[in-house]
Amino acid sequence: MRPRKSKDIAGPLLKKGFLEKAGGSHHAQYYLHVAGKKTHIKTYLSHGKGSKDYSTGLMKAIKKQLCFKEDADAERFFDCPMSGEQYVAMLQRQGNL
Repeated sequence: MRPRKSKDIAGPLLKKGFLEKAGGSHHAQYYLHVAGKKTHIKTYLSHGKGSKDYSTGLMKAIKKQLCFKEDADAERFFDCPMSGEQYVAMLQRQGNL
């Protein structure tokens, strides 16, 4: 997984069915919503990161939180060739939804 800026992570999440749950901490939580219902699929982004890059290690952690098995699938998700519907279908095939 290549490093990315937080805005380049949050944008695709919001476009593909995740909603941000702002909290009192320095992290924003993003939960996937399907058919209007919150699922257990979530990830966290730091409010303080700003334009700093999320390292390869942090991107791998996000990949795991979002239930991607392959780096290439996660890259497609964040680069936007993978739609929200395709992501949900992948999760359903894997038994994660």
